[in-house]
Amino acid sequence: MPEKKVCFDDFLLDFGRFQLSRRGRPLKLEGLPLQLLMFLIEKQGQLVTREQIADALWGKDVFVDVEQGINTAIRKIRMVLEDNSEQPQYLQTVVGRGYRFIARTSAETEEGGLRAGDGLVSAEELGRAIMTAAGLDPEKPLDMPKVPRKS
Repeated sequence: MPEKKVCFDDFLLDFGRFQLSRRGRPLKLEGLPLQLLMFLIEKQGQLVTREQIADALWGKDVFVDVEQGINTAIRKIRMVLEDNSEQPQYLQTVVGRGYRFIARTSAETEEGGLRAGDGLVSAEELGRAIMTAAGLDPEKPLDMPKVPRKS
């Protein structure tokens, strides 16, 4: 089974290596916040309650200040991602409920390419794929026939 790698914006989260990087440079993110980020990305777009986070990260029989632990982990994730809680790009807070990972992701394939995680591709990506499938270089401008103008 291939190692799971998820990309979003300039970031790559390598689940197998337990590593977050940006533009190829490893970022420093402690174990618990990294686990929380992985959990939120796996539930992309879904509301993840504070109770679900507590169960996933600590289990039911651990006696720690879970609320403070979640708050600290979220704060550390936001710092590393340079995300703003007022205008989030990655982690959306649902006040009194939990959090939602809102960035669009893609998963790295075994071949090193990317595939869209949510099944959606942009018009530009679709156009490039069609051109490549037709044997055309998407980076090269098309030679369009000149249409004579009416005088």
